[in-house]
Amino acid sequence: MMPSLSVIVPLGPCEPQWPTLLEQLSLLPEGNEVILVGYDDNQRPAKLDQLPDPLLHLKWIWCTAEQGRACQLNTGAEKATGNYLWFLHADTILDKENVQSLLNAIAQYPRRLLYFDLWFYDKDTCWLSINEWGARFRSDILGCPYGDQGFCLSRTQFFDLKGYPTDTFYGEDHVFVWKARQNRILLHTCGTRLGTSARKYHDKGWLKLTLKYQHLWLKQATPEFFKWLRVKLDRGRV
Repeated sequence: MMPSLSVIVPLGPCEPQWPTLLEQLSLLPEGNEVILVGYDDNQRPAKLDQLPDPLLHLKWIWCTAEQGRACQLNTGAEKATGNYLWFLHADTILDKENVQSLLNAIAQYPRRLLYFDLWFYDKDTCWLSINEWGARFRSDILGCPYGDQGFCLSRTQFFDLKGYPTDTFYGEDHVFVWKARQNRILLHTCGTRLGTSARKYHDKGWLKLTLKYQHLWLKQATPEFFKWLRVKLDRGRV
């Protein structure tokens, strides 16, 4: 039996790419649902009032939450009815291989936190290929994927983890992964590339933003790693 998916997409300010994602969600199998979460009803897409034929096989839900990605993702999860929650950023680019690889991974690893390989679809410098390689190393070897890699896990597991943390200034997706690992949830890559935008690197500069992200990651990962290590050692003593 095919699992039911709830795709949750938070809409922030200045999200010009999300209409593209909206069209690509037509790749989802019939009977699944898409939940768009804004922070203001003025963000509600007019297209929801008159969906094109390729999108009519899906259930569409619009809701609002307090502004902030963690709050918006958690609100979307509360509205979800699917067995599995798939969290996508508004600038995500999907293809049919992404959808099929996710369904295959759910069937094979139903209790794991699933993610995709990072790919910048609009990169304008070869330096961003280093970031793509680094993201794969960070994810597959160090066990630290980020939210733009399309997390998916069962609805039950998500609520067991109490959702995304709302008390962090940044990196709610990163902390969520550590919470999952600290609770013995294994990670698994779907093995296909999920597109995301490199616009922040275009706007702020590759080197400046790359160094900033590495600093913030290490600053946040260090205490979470030691929490994970303590949990692992405590379990070993039982």
